[in-house]
Amino acid sequence: MPLDWADVVKRYENGAELPSMPGARTLQVTGADQDYIYVSHRLWKDKLTRAYLEKAVELLEAGRMTRNYGDVVDHYRTYIADERPTTAATVLKDLGYLE
Repeated sequence: MPLDWADVVKRYENGAELPSMPGARTLQVTGADQDYIYVSHRLWKDKLTRAYLEKAVELLEAGRMTRNYGDVVDHYRTYIADERPTTAATVLKDLGYLE
C-alpha cells in the first residue's frame, strides 16, 4: 500500500510520541505538513523529508528493502538518504511498514 501523505499529516500534525529502537529514548514527533515530518529528541530537532519516506515505502512495497526494523536503517541510508535513518525507521514502523 503506497504512503498516503494526507493520512501521515493527519496522524502527526498535532504531534506524537513514538517508541524508538530498544535502548533508545522516545522519539517526539512535533508536527507534519505537506513536505516534512518534524521530530525532536532530547539533544536535537530535525525533519524527515516526504519524498524520502515515499521512496522508502516504494522500495518496501517492491521488496527491494528489508522490512526488519533493526536492518532498515542501513538500507535507508544506502538506498535513500543519510537523513536521520533511525528516525525514519521509527516512523515507518509506527505507520505499519516495518516489522
